Amino acid sequence: MKHTIIVNGVYSTPEVFELGRALSRKSKAYYKYLDTTLNVSHDLPYEVSDEYHSMGHIWQQLISSERRGDYLGGTVQMIPHLTGLIKQWIMEYNKTVTVIGGVVGDLENQAALEATRDMMDKHGAHVIMMAPIIYLKSAGEIKTKPVQHSVRHLSGMGIRPTALCLNSEKRLTKNELKKIALFTSVPESSIFENVVTDNKSIDKLYQLTFGKKNI
Repeated sequence: MKHTIIVNGVYSTPEVFELGRALSRKSKAYYKYLDTTLNVSHDLPYEVSDEYHSMGHIWQQLISSERRGDYLGGTVQMIPHLTGLIKQWIMEYNKTVTVIGGVVGDLENQAALEATRDMMDKHGAHVIMMAPIIYLKSAGEIKTKPVQHSVRHLSGMGIRPTALCLNSEKRLTKNELKKIALFTSVPESSIFENVVTDNKSIDKLYQLTFGKKNI
């Protein structure tokens, strides 16, 4: 089984969905999107399916199972019961690319990130973090600190990204790439800029996440 999970750092961008679909097409994997909303009504942007779930539906599934007595009266907890349902949904196919909604650090996606950590440890899942690079036009400076803090937050949860996909208005210099690699512990060769518009980057991401057994 091979699974790749994509998360947002700094703030959510629509390019994360483009990346997920491009990588799933390249790898012929099943595309999935886990929405962090707790809503279970018709107000959701998509119908619940194998491809789309919301955290609200995961919670609803957990509560329904508990009320049916599936847990035999035992204590039902976020870990391992809720995270187990998230993993079960992601891993129902042998090869998947899953986009986790929200942003690293949000309360709403903590269970999904914990499930991601467990999948990395037990199933060798790969994690790609997509994040914008802040460019201050008035100062003419690129700020890499927000990306560093997002990766540090992930690392604090036991998740080390396989690759970083960065969107920037201005091309990063060699020194800026070295700085990001140094403070995130992600190799320069696994840091990509404006990946959605670059087919070569998609090819390299495929090699990192699906093309090799070990990185």
